[in-house]
Amino acid sequence: MANDAADQRPKMPKYTPEILAELKRCADAMTTITYGDLAERVGAHQRNTNRPLGYIRDEICRRHGRPWLSVLAVNAKSRWPGNAWTQDDSIQVLKEEDGKRIWRGMVLQVYAYDWSGVEIEGE
Repeated sequence: MANDAADQRPKMPKYTPEILAELKRCADAMTTITYGDLAERVGAHQRNTNRPLGYIRDEICRRHGRPWLSVLAVNAKSRWPGNAWTQDDSIQVLKEEDGKRIWRGMVLQVYAYDWSGVEIEGE
């Protein structure tokens, strides 16, 4: 039996297409968005943004060498992404100021990228 790479991908979480569209709008406007505002705009509960954001980071961005669009989603109070913004804890173990510098650089890459042709594969 053939081993299709698409079969090995994780199932796309609910709200992923809507969250992707909203993040693309934010990138075009060169702005971040809070988890709460993101959830409200797509009709989800704030707790339901974590898995779609991880899917967007890993399957839509990292898999294709794109900047991580998911870095635009931030905590309302700190204006900084939550602990799960990277795939692992490699950036969280850095000094806070170094992690913030890396995050700001990633945000600039997202703003500079042309997201107009990026869609969810198979949609």
